[in-house]
Amino acid sequence: MPMKSKALIYCLLLSLILVCGCTGLEKVQEPYAVYESFSGEADKYDSVSASAPTQGVADSYLEKSARSSSPEDPSDTRLDQKIIKTASLRLEVSDVPTTTHEIEKIAQANEGLIQSSSVTVGQNNQYSGSVTIQVPSSSFEITLEKVSAIGKVISSSVTSDDVSEEYVDLVAQKKALSNQLEQYNRILTKAINVSEILEVQREIERVQVELDRITGRMKYIDSRVSFSTIKISLSEPAQVVTATGHSVASVISEGFTGFVETLVWIIVFILTLLPLIILGGISYFIYQRWKKRRVL
Repeated sequence: MPMKSKALIYCLLLSLILVCGCTGLEKVQEPYAVYESFSGEADKYDSVSASAPTQGVADSYLEKSARSSSPEDPSDTRLDQKIIKTASLRLEVSDVPTTTHEIEKIAQANEGLIQSSSVTVGQNNQYSGSVTIQVPSSSFEITLEKVSAIGKVISSSVTSDDVSEEYVDLVAQKKALSNQLEQYNRILTKAINVSEILEVQREIERVQVELDRITGRMKYIDSRVSFSTIKISLSEPAQVVTATGHSVASVISEGFTGFVETLVWIIVFILTLLPLIILGGISYFIYQRWKKRRVL
């Protein structure tokens, strides 16, 4: 083989070896560069975590935690239906005070309680009153039926307020606030100086106040759902009225009063004229004696 051909072949092989070597070197350096980049980012994150937990960092951290802890399945927040039942009754009864005690006994027999009770007397000794009771929701219908049977029902109404949506929303808010409170407490353990501690404590107090408010509202709804309210207004039947606009009882009462007053005036008149009558009688007796003596 000629010398020129061999030299050309050697040059080609050498070039191929150099190209392969450079390519292999680049592939080896690439993971190392990636590792250095990841290490730099990690060091940056560590430096941020070790620094003061500003509001922006804390909120970002809490937002990521809330997304990771939020239920993906909406069925996790489904609860039983929450219905608040309220009834209003107007009853006409013969005796308001007695009926008030009967309603209280019905409420107690059905494991209920008396929320308020009042009785007032009006004109002609006609009574009226109102009673508000609370009974377990399971006894609402039967209690309403027993109370309605006491007297004549003038009017009645029953309302059902569905608060399920509000309650589900309160449950979700409570869960989110509980997660925030837990995360803030974790951040508090990592705080370094006084300003950081005070800032995190302010956020903890804010979240705790809101959490207490929501918890109180949930307890109130649970109480209203567990116990239904029945409001009863009581009145006695109107008395019979005569054509002159007076009732029979008032006419009799006024007539008796007039008779007594007339009798009193007669007695007063007689007592007033009694001295004159006695004086006249004495004068007449003397005149008759004088007249008889004159005739004799």
